[in-house]
Amino acid sequence: MDCTSTLFGIESFISDHCGFAGVIKHDFKDFVVHEIDMHGNMVQLDETYKICAPGIDSVKERVECTLDEDHAVESKATSSKCPQNAFQNEDTCHDSADFKKNKTSHSHQQLLSNSTLTHTTDKLSNQLGVENPNLDEKRTSETTETCKSTYLKRLREVLSDDIVEKIHAFAESEFDFNILRSKDAINDGQIPNGCKNTTFSVGVVSSKEIRAEIHSAIKYVFPHLCTDTQKPSDGSDGLEIIIRTNATYWKLRRFIVADEIDNFMHFVDEKEHSKTFSLTCPDAKEVRTHLHRVIAKHYGSFLESKTFVTSDGSDQDRSHKIVVRFRQKYGGRGQKRKVAEEKTIFSGFVLKKENLEMLDVINKLAATLRVHSSDFSYAGIKDKKAITTQLMCVKGVSTQRLNSHFSKTDVSGIQVGNIHPLQGPIQRGQLRGNHFDIIVRDVKLQKKGVGDIDETQMMVRLEDEVKKAAQNVKTNMFLNYFGQQRFGSISDIQGNAANIGLEILKGNYVQAVKYLLSPIEGKDDAVNKAKKFFQETQDAKTTLSMMPNYKSRECMLLKALHRHGLDHDGYTKALLSIPHSMRQLYVHSYCSLVWNRMATQRIKLYGSQLMEGDLVIPAGVDKAITRDQVQTVTQEDISSRSFTIQDLVLPLPGNAIQYPSNKVGHLYQQSLKQDGLSQNSFRLNSLKLNIPGDYRKLFSCPTDLTYKIYQETSSSLVQTTTQVEVPRTLLVSTTNNSSYQESSSKEDFTSKNKINLRLSFRLPTSSYATMCVREMMKQ
Repeated sequence: MDCTSTLFGIESFISDHCGFAGVIKHDFKDFVVHEIDMHGNMVQLDETYKICAPGIDSVKERVECTLDEDHAVESKATSSKCPQNAFQNEDTCHDSADFKKNKTSHSHQQLLSNSTLTHTTDKLSNQLGVENPNLDEKRTSETTETCKSTYLKRLREVLSDDIVEKIHAFAESEFDFNILRSKDAINDGQIPNGCKNTTFSVGVVSSKEIRAEIHSAIKYVFPHLCTDTQKPSDGSDGLEIIIRTNATYWKLRRFIVADEIDNFMHFVDEKEHSKTFSLTCPDAKEVRTHLHRVIAKHYGSFLESKTFVTSDGSDQDRSHKIVVRFRQKYGGRGQKRKVAEEKTIFSGFVLKKENLEMLDVINKLAATLRVHSSDFSYAGIKDKKAITTQLMCVKGVSTQRLNSHFSKTDVSGIQVGNIHPLQGPIQRGQLRGNHFDIIVRDVKLQKKGVGDIDETQMMVRLEDEVKKAAQNVKTNMFLNYFGQQRFGSISDIQGNAANIGLEILKGNYVQAVKYLLSPIEGKDDAVNKAKKFFQETQDAKTTLSMMPNYKSRECMLLKALHRHGLDHDGYTKALLSIPHSMRQLYVHSYCSLVWNRMATQRIKLYGSQLMEGDLVIPAGVDKAITRDQVQTVTQEDISSRSFTIQDLVLPLPGNAIQYPSNKVGHLYQQSLKQDGLSQNSFRLNSLKLNIPGDYRKLFSCPTDLTYKIYQETSSSLVQTTTQVEVPRTLLVSTTNNSSYQESSSKEDFTSKNKINLRLSFRLPTSSYATMCVREMMKQ
């Protein structure tokens, strides 16, 4: 039995035919996949394929109207020599839900409407392309004091003089105590042991508007303090406002000079999107690196920072400035994002790729169109070692712009066509299935049962065996295992996707990234040389320079580690730097491994019979609502034959899933426990992952199955087309000869001329063609 198949839980067969040997995926051209759209049509990259996208006519006018503006934005971005480009090599922009929580009240905007602070030098403002109000330090100081006076006056209007005086006393006490501490005692912005960590209660305030004003006033007048709310202990209406020391302030104070720290905190709180802030920084690179990481850790969701060198001409006059600005995707307080102001456009297209990973293709397309990889959507991920054709969608790019770019761009292994407008993104699973054209090379009879026969007899027997295998897989179906490609490279056992997903679920982010960057034993190419170097030195910067650019995932991880450091927070940021869909894919890979193992156990325990406690989803139920439609089989259901074996499903683990109430359900719980997981493990807020779980049919069946047997040295084809029959009672086989390989055995019978098998069939969404062929070949 092939150890890799067993490792991934792929062990059992359904039918009882002998099978045959052969080579799968000898070349990527031997495996051709066409997506089947929601209308049942095979997606093609030519004019014969008519896209049935709802609402195309309704969006044409909107797309055409935005064309001129789209080109204007593109032209402006192209002609700018420095403005936003200085920051383009920083981390990918992320949207943050914290912005909504931190929005200040309308009254706060009024208080600051005439009090905008200026925080950057003329030279740096010109470098960044940001308008400089050119206010001198004296005016800035006067403006700050005016704001403080305004806030204090408002505090005295909404709070009693006694409370305001107590706030002053608390602020002074906290400041005096913390200023005397050793700066090195602060660790990651947390209050160190032995430090004063008291709180002060302003009292219960029922008005939300007044609470917002109090929060804003205290944060502005006393930047070293922060505020929070909690429900009053007496159960009265309103919320109690609590004041405490702002630990982030004191960590920043280790690196920012005292004259700048308060204004920097104001800059962060005001969220004026058009403004930047420059920080005076020591020349020590290590100190600057630490400051960049502190800013990224606490404000990285909406701020980005970069070091600039300023000089008057001589090397002795050189100094460093760290410039901080708001990320481009963040619109700032009081203004909407540009994307939200305009109606977002979506453009669909047909993508044909050859022998390429999906992430690499998306990154190449994103670089060509100058958009983020997260702007692309698709129904499913296709095989790498194959020629695949599928529908794609990109957000914020017009059809005219797509045509313009791809009529001039020649990217190896990628073709784009059939460009059309869409009303929204393509959702995962938004397809009927896939059509496969597969060549199995060097097809032979298994040695067992093959005597001394000539080539003609061998060909006849081979035809009979293939015919029997094709008929069985259509009538008996096949076990709907997740294929080996779901788990990554077979040669990279330690770093396979399932292991990475398990470490992510257990919260071992450091180990997960190390698996991603671990070299494959026995390989000495450029990628593995870079990975070995990182494994030995932990030098992310040098490793990044060694890593080939086409390894998008590895480059993203190394870039994040270099920027954020090699502590737990740095490794967390590294995982956040790769696309959300990829983080999900690793976790889903682990869930797929559990499913495969449970599928094998289910077959060994109960065979093809429905049992009490099994889970079923009746035929015809919409996939979008399957979680609500799953039912537990009762003895009455079995007696009345309410369900068939085709309705049987097994769950993919998650936090909102139901497990079988028979022995299989116990095996699920046992498996998760052995891996150190529980149902609560499938929600990871730190990685923005929520895995609710899903249900998957235990059996799958090909449709439109045809095949051809031919010899490579002959032009003649032996073709047999079988007819679909109603599935009969399933026969179960779990023999020792149950491995699935992508190469033929040396002991198999060989003829003088190589014989190939061409297969053509359709499978429903998420079913693997390699598992269908595995059932036919019985290897």
